[in-house]
Order: sequence, then structure tokens, then C-alpha cells
Amino acid sequence: MKINIIKELKADRFTVFASLPDMGRVGGIASSFLSQNLKTEQVAEIVAGDKPWVSYADGVVKSVSDVYKIYYSKKHKLLIFTGESQPQDSTQLYQLCNLLLDYAQSIGPIDVVYGAGGYLREQLTGAPRVCGVANKPELKPVLAKAGIDLVGAEITSITWFNGLILGLAGERGIDGIGLFGEIAETTVPQPLAAKSILAAFSKLQKIPVDTKSLDQQYDSILEESQKKKEPSKYGPGIG
Repeated sequence: MKINIIKELKADRFTVFASLPDMGRVGGIASSFLSQNLKTEQVAEIVAGDKPWVSYADGVVKSVSDVYKIYYSKKHKLLIFTGESQPQDSTQLYQLCNLLLDYAQSIGPIDVVYGAGGYLREQLTGAPRVCGVANKPELKPVLAKAGIDLVGAEITSITWFNGLILGLAGERGIDGIGLFGEIAETTVPQPLAAKSILAAFSKLQKIPVDTKSLDQQYDSILEESQKKKEPSKYGPGIG
């Protein structure tokens, strides 16, 4: 695993938003949306190529790499980390988190690291709420002031990147806040949960974010889901 610096960057206090796809791809949708819809530029990438498999097509195999992208918004003093997948090996996961934090700290002092992801609530009705966690007790009033309830006591662990990044940030003395959008379905993308997270992040950081396109994404997913449920007009048969 290595980091490629695309543009040298120094900043005097900035915020980090770092999340990867999880249940309902919520974390990935949120971070990707910020990188694409705020005025940002890519400043670095982390390449993980130590996979225990290769891809195969038409008789040829190739090595496989995951590329995680890092963007920066000068206007909002915001570093955004996003990607299309998560490491499936715990050693690689720790390496990825620590490499990101090392890089971020090399840029300058970090105000707070935000993580984000899905919060499975099978009896969910209505618009998804956002619940939060903090890596220091003194940050809980920040969530309360913004009207964000804490994640429920039924949750005792937050797994993989979107939780680990907050814990490792805390070990370095960096404030960390996790925003988790309620979902009732884990197997299809959940843009409305990401929309709720971005609204909460916007309120906390006072960064305006227009999320109308996530409504359109939800409508497209809903339409596609309904099509799959429609019975065939031909009924049982062959050919």
C-alpha cells in the first residue's frame, strides 16, 4: 500500500471527511458526493495492490489494485477521502487508516475527523434520521446542540473503516465524530441516508450542500426495484 502525492498541500487547521462504502453503500455515497459537488481538487491517492488474487478475462490475468482518492476544498478547508470498496483484511484496513491519518497530519493541524455510514434499523418508517458517535465524551454536546441523537445502546461496535478511522484518530488526540444514517435495506444503495448525513454535516460545519441529486438517485433506484418486482407478461414458458 502506498500514497501518491498529486499536489503538495499545507493548511492551517482543516476538517477531514473520510468514509467508504458499507451497508447500503452509505459511507461511499456521502464522501463521493462531497468530492463531486463541492469545489475540490484531487491532491493524493492511496493505492492498495497487495491482493491475494488476480483478475481474469479472455485468457489473461492481471494484478488487482484498489485506488482511494483524496480531495481538498480550499474554500471550506475540507479534506475528503473516498473510494469504491473497503479492505477485507484487518491488517490492510489498519494500514489504510494510519496512512490516511499520517498524510492528513502532514498537511497541518486537524480540527475534526468525520466518519459516516449506514445504521441498520429494520423497522424504519419515514425519512431516515442521523445518529452520531464521538471519540471523546466532551464532543457529545456538539451532537446534542445540532439535534443529533446518539447511536442507540443496542450497538456495541462499529466495524471496518467508518468506525476504525474515528478510534485511531482518537488515539492520536484528534477529535472524531461519526454520522450514521438509518437504513432498512442493506443490499441496494441508500442515497436518502447519505442525504441525511450530509444535511447534518452541513449544519455542524456550516458548509452549504445541495443534495437534490440524491433524491433523483433514490427515485431511479426505486423505479428499477419496482421493475424487478413486476411479473412477466408472458407467464411461465420457454423461449
